[in-house]
Amino acid sequence: MKKILIAIVALFTATFYTNAAEPIKIIFDTDMGNDVDDVVALDMFYKYMDEGKVDLLGIISSKREGGSVKFIDAMNTLYGYPNIPVGIVKTYPEEGYVCTDKRLNYADYTVNAHNYKHTITDWDAVEDGYKLIRKLLASQPDKSVTFVTVGFSTNMTRLLASAADEYSPLDGKSLMAQKAEKVVIMAGNFHERKKEYNVYKDHYAAVRFFAECPVPMYFSDVVLGKSTLYPYQTVENGFKYTENHPLVVAFNYYAQMPYNRPLWDPTAVLFAVEGHKGYASLSKSGYVTVDQASITDFTEDKSSNRYYYKVNDKQRAAIVRRIVELTERTPKIFQK
Repeated sequence: MKKILIAIVALFTATFYTNAAEPIKIIFDTDMGNDVDDVVALDMFYKYMDEGKVDLLGIISSKREGGSVKFIDAMNTLYGYPNIPVGIVKTYPEEGYVCTDKRLNYADYTVNAHNYKHTITDWDAVEDGYKLIRKLLASQPDKSVTFVTVGFSTNMTRLLASAADEYSPLDGKSLMAQKAEKVVIMAGNFHERKKEYNVYKDHYAAVRFFAECPVPMYFSDVVLGKSTLYPYQTVENGFKYTENHPLVVAFNYYAQMPYNRPLWDPTAVLFAVEGHKGYASLSKSGYVTVDQASITDFTEDKSSNRYYYKVNDKQRAAIVRRIVELTERTPKIFQK
């Protein structure tokens, strides 16, 4: 009887671990330093990693402003994930948006105002964004990587245009098609005839990426994010486990508190990791175009693999509740 019981326990244990969900492999492309919702999105990733739900392969800045990667590195180090690779737009001076608005430059201010610990010691050695993506993709199984892109399409377009290199004999488009499963992207405006920030700041990159991306794309557009607000009470009370938390410093520098901020980028993170069920519905398939004024249009087409998320009031409330609950958690590294 004892032997039978041991066998049953062993079988149950083996079945449990066999059926346990593997963490989602994600590459995060962000314009950290422009809007503070990127910081909320990054905090979410750390909490998901604490849960074992995400394997964050790398974080790529779609800006050229140095404070962006310094801020990312400070956050990686603070949350106990110092070895996440970080990349940045480099190579050509005409490529990549440079932050010039003082209000938007919270990343540079935050890391200079406080003595945060860093892991990166040579900022000039930070790898070019698209090259780091190639390296990361080449090391992963086929159809295993999800991209979450919440900034400009600079790095992604350069990836698609890249040639074979030391990391892979495949060109960029073929490499992405082989290794990536999908892209969840914060971009566009499919409800109003207005241009959207992430699109018009690197217009031609967006045009090419939306047209040439070889894997399915799921858009969380500006109207959706604007309708879901991150409450200022969470900023004021949810990050007291460390002094001068970068998120709190960034929010206070960005604008005079108290204020609620749209959850543009965090919605993309939520949908990528947890799926959209309970939080949103999907449009029919279609294709996305960008006109000369950087206005995006969505046209239904059964042969396409582009979609956008749609939300109602109940789903908006669920999105906010979940993001607040997740970001108010104390990171594992600070738990006693």
